[in-house]
Amino acid sequence: MIVWWTPAQRRKCSTRELRRKGRGVERTCLSSASSGVAGLEWRTQYPGAHRERRGLGASTKLAVAPYWNLSDDGRVCTGTMRRPDSASVGAILSWERGFYESAFTHANVGRLTRHEGGFEALWTGLAEKRQRFPLQTLIVLPQTLTQFVRGERA
Repeated sequence: MIVWWTPAQRRKCSTRELRRKGRGVERTCLSSASSGVAGLEWRTQYPGAHRERRGLGASTKLAVAPYWNLSDDGRVCTGTMRRPDSASVGAILSWERGFYESAFTHANVGRLTRHEGGFEALWTGLAEKRQRFPLQTLIVLPQTLTQFVRGERA
């Protein structure tokens, strides 16, 4: 296991566009857009978001990582993700690249954001407006950074 963090930044994220077709949903092409993303802590396959612009501490409260393809325990569903073979410092950039370049296609948990228009409106707005990630839309958890690193749930 390795643990690291990434600051809020602009990243290219891929989403699978879904269109209604009759009663069902038809999957269409993969689209990518450069969007502002929240800062994340990583415990290999477990990303957690934070509201800090800098200076994380042991008691920093984490937030729900506002991405699809995460299970209710925060683990990444690695369906289309190119996953490194190891959990080593040398593989950190590969873990990040694999996560952001995978196709975000489905929600495995309930509410992912406090954004008024919901999850899809949040990411559509970020891609269209080229703005920083709105930290006020994160759902803060009782879990601290220390608990996250230890694999403990609050």
